Amino acid sequence: MTIFWRCLVEHRALWRLWLPLLLLSSLLPFVVLAMPLIERQLIDQVLLASRVDLLVPYLAAYAALWLLSSVCQVMGAVLRTALSEQLMVHLRERLFVQCTRLSVAFARQEHSGQTSALFVNDVPSIAGFISAATLALLAGAISVVVGVLLMLEMNWQLALVAGIIPPVVAALAAVATRPLRPAARRAQDKAAELSERLQENLAGLREIVAFGQEWSRTVNLTTLLRDLAESRMKVAFIERTIGGGQSLLSLAVTLTVLGFGGYLVIEGSTTLGTLVAMRSLFGYVFQPAMQIAGTIAGIQKSLGAADRVYAFLDQTPDVSDLPAAAAPREVIGAIAFDHVSFGYEPGRLVLHDVTLTANAGEMIALVGPSGAGKTTLSSLIARFYDPIEGAILLDGTDLRQVSLQGLRGQIGFVFQDTFLFASTIRENVAFGRDNPTEAQLTAAVRAANAWEFIEQLPGGLDTVVGERGVKLSEGQKQRLAIARALLRDPRILILDEPTSALDARSEHLLQAALDVLMRGRTTFVIAHRLATVRRADRIIVIERGRIVQQGTHTDLLGQDGLYRELFQLQFAKASNHAVAEPAWVRGALTRSS
Repeated sequence: MTIFWRCLVEHRALWRLWLPLLLLSSLLPFVVLAMPLIERQLIDQVLLASRVDLLVPYLAAYAALWLLSSVCQVMGAVLRTALSEQLMVHLRERLFVQCTRLSVAFARQEHSGQTSALFVNDVPSIAGFISAATLALLAGAISVVVGVLLMLEMNWQLALVAGIIPPVVAALAAVATRPLRPAARRAQDKAAELSERLQENLAGLREIVAFGQEWSRTVNLTTLLRDLAESRMKVAFIERTIGGGQSLLSLAVTLTVLGFGGYLVIEGSTTLGTLVAMRSLFGYVFQPAMQIAGTIAGIQKSLGAADRVYAFLDQTPDVSDLPAAAAPREVIGAIAFDHVSFGYEPGRLVLHDVTLTANAGEMIALVGPSGAGKTTLSSLIARFYDPIEGAILLDGTDLRQVSLQGLRGQIGFVFQDTFLFASTIRENVAFGRDNPTEAQLTAAVRAANAWEFIEQLPGGLDTVVGERGVKLSEGQKQRLAIARALLRDPRILILDEPTSALDARSEHLLQAALDVLMRGRTTFVIAHRLATVRRADRIIVIERGRIVQQGTHTDLLGQDGLYRELFQLQFAKASNHAVAEPAWVRGALTRSS
């Protein structure tokens, strides 16, 4: 229940919806409970007394109360819907903000299907329940208390029968709903796992077909679907069992009230009108009591969703702003690594005691085998992670003293796999800068050598690129990424394999665009294709998380070491004799065997 109350407290700012809903919830029981009183008078004072002159006034009063109750119910439904929608907006906004705060470290550990299930399944469950529970709990409590008091006033003997209903129902509900929370949590976990598995299978559909894994993937998915169905059947069984027990209790008490009340009417101890009114009041008391029991069951069911949502919201980001962190006033662009070590997991370092200085405006190339730590090093510059040991300095200031927004606002990225949103070219290029002018946008696109293909598209800059830019080639997407970085106008650039997997013409166009982009900026280029790093001011060679060589292209070719081995492997001309296998390749093969 702690999470339930926490949710209510955290959303108290929605008082403009809470307040009228609470007022309606308080008014509705009195309107509804007044109707049996009119029924009593209608029977005893009008029908049995043959007072035709009072028939119309009593019927009009009954109709007025019925209309008023209908209006209250309609307004309550509208307010509940509005409250539910606002709750969903607020919770989903908080979840998304938390996703951005957890950032890259979170993306490495969590599957997007699990996270999307929080947005799609769990949030509606919480919001829908809380908005409905407000009316059910308050209106139900008022109905039970006022209804029992009215019955006591009419006939205390019959009232005793009805008075035992609320505590009996509450006790039964408390016991019967205990299994609901773990059962609902398991069902929600299975639904999240299904979302995760579906996303994975749909994204990897080409590989599934190519490797003939259709049947095995279908079997795995079918097993999960059956587990989910079994979990939901368990929840439904518990809910139906509770509902069936409530129906039996209602029948038993109804028969008791009618039987005992009928006996009192025959004996002359009460009137027929009182019996009819008591029967109606019993319905108006019993139904809210059942709603309270259902609400208790709903709390248990929704707490499973709330557990998942708040467990996610309570995660602490690995990287966050220090209280004294501030945006840099002027960035020159000098980056220094001071004895930096880092690892993604405790006890397993990826970078070891890295010391490196990049002067403002320099082009630094990071070269080495896959898994050597090149991308990790560049990720530390953007503070996707913080070092375990040592410090990284921007113009002499520790990055941890710089606000994340201020730091990343000075960094431009061109990744190996360019992500484009399913919107227009214009929106994708302008993604990193607020409200650019048309002239700025066009200049960036032209400088990135992207205009030649954009002007051939039917919509030009307003062409929709499709999901992940599916309508464009890899080279076209990379040039848009360069245009995006140019428009951002950063002081520091990180280029992660920008020319990989491109044909010769696309690489030539991209390299020309990169030359424009890198001019006057501190640039870190990660590349396996050494042709792209020959003109670097310095080349840093990394192996197993350590800097093993650094210098210019010419300097490194003149030295025995990993860089020359890599260069010879990539650029040795075809001849009758085989190219010697580099030592680092032989070492890797030996270790793997």
